[in-house]
Amino acid sequence: MSLDLLPAHLIPFQDMDWPTIGLLVLIYLATAVIRGAFGFGAVAPAIVFSSLVVEPHYAILLSMVTACYCQFQIFPFALRHGDWQVAKPMFISGFAAITLGVFVFKSLEPGWLTICLGVVMAGIVALDHFHVMERLTGRVDFRSPKTAFMLSSAAGLIAGIAGGGGMYLYSIYLKFACPTPTLLRGTSILLGAIFIYWRWFAAAVLGLISLRLLMEALIMVPPSLIGAWAGIHFFRRADAKRFYGAFQLVLFSGAAILLWKGLQQVQ
Repeated sequence: MSLDLLPAHLIPFQDMDWPTIGLLVLIYLATAVIRGAFGFGAVAPAIVFSSLVVEPHYAILLSMVTACYCQFQIFPFALRHGDWQVAKPMFISGFAAITLGVFVFKSLEPGWLTICLGVVMAGIVALDHFHVMERLTGRVDFRSPKTAFMLSSAAGLIAGIAGGGGMYLYSIYLKFACPTPTLLRGTSILLGAIFIYWRWFAAAVLGLISLRLLMEALIMVPPSLIGAWAGIHFFRRADAKRFYGAFQLVLFSGAAILLWKGLQQVQ
């Protein structure tokens, strides 16, 4: 069906020019390379860099819906290898925190949301780069249900507001709860998929999901899949440590620019 036959409010990217659409496609293509290389990590940079060219609420929602589509590619692995017993303690607190986070997300002005994005993403990169959580292993029992509840609540709130970064906190608990790499990957995908679909549901209930958004996210799926394929093949030849270090530097730089942009908007 020709786009000319669609109602104006359903035409994908109607309010954008072609250079902006092209930038979004390139961002999703490039950030999906991270997911292909490491199995995670595409959502946060997609949000950070698309927020530099479009409104932050839209950037987060587009990333979330695109990720919902892409989960179908890897969810069968989670059903085969994910551990429901490990994941269950995270669900109740995660669902509640995500719902609260999405409500806060809807209420924030664009400038303040941009600041939140910059702070959260820069903070996550700093925690990861300096191995802060690993340094706490002697002081905090990351295997306990209480710790799982607290991590899940914090991660859910971050994911609900900022759209990404929450899986870093979930992974801290899962590293101790899952004895094998396959179980860790499967359970991480299981949690990530269930929580992202719950975020989609919460956003839909609050009236944040439109048919046009669903169509625009669908357009972002092919570049995301191509980028993931490239990441898988690049990872086989690349120095993983150096590649991940470069990824952290780029993400931190983007978060810093985003924070500066947000501060400019609220002044």
